[in-house]
Amino acid sequence: MPRVEEQPGWVVHRRPWRESSLLIEFFAREYGRVGLVAKGARSARSAWRGLAEPFVPLAASWSRRGEMGTLTSLDTTGPRYRLTGRALWCGLYVNELLLRLLERDDPHPRLFDACDVVLSGLASGEVPQSLLLRRFELVLLRDMGVAPDFHSDAEGTVIEPDGLYHLQPEAGFVPVDRPGGAVFSGAAIRALEAGTTDERETAREMRELMRQLIDHHLAGRELASRRLLAGAATGRTGGSES
Repeated sequence: MPRVEEQPGWVVHRRPWRESSLLIEFFAREYGRVGLVAKGARSARSAWRGLAEPFVPLAASWSRRGEMGTLTSLDTTGPRYRLTGRALWCGLYVNELLLRLLERDDPHPRLFDACDVVLSGLASGEVPQSLLLRRFELVLLRDMGVAPDFHSDAEGTVIEPDGLYHLQPEAGFVPVDRPGGAVFSGAAIRALEAGTTDERETAREMRELMRQLIDHHLAGRELASRRLLAGAATGRTGGSES
């Protein structure tokens, strides 16, 4: 991959490097997560100052010979996603999942499109944040090839809305007779597949189910964005969205 031109994407993480540069994790539609060095990006005279930030749709070009590429051009392709309050914490959660769960140089064009949908939805506020995150999480796990079957249980039988199922992340859903532990209603499992629900308890189950799946694949790594969301949820009912 010697040189890439004008690849759409956005910054999911950045940190200072040396006196005036940045180390960037860029999520590109056709290349996946890419590590880039943005030389001089923190300089007051840099044209990239203020661009190499999360939630800005970008077109990036870079050259590369080793693990990290060198950014050669950066331009906006649309307005910044205007995320404030809880929507901002949700956006940081989306970016952190990409950073923690995706390998570098692994293309995920469908997931890229799902990111655009969730960030646009968070900015508009027209769809409940919890549903936006559940839909995104499902696409993420499916694109990684680790999502369980939400239509049939581990024995190949169709999941029934009034049934109870134990979640085994590597095997799927196992039917059980009574609630307890990692047990979820068939209604919540089917609602996750459909990506919608009007029931508060079902939404709570959906959140907990996806959290357990994601935690399994995080393998003990913590998400800073979850602490932010938990703090934002203090003083109100319903808990964190992630």
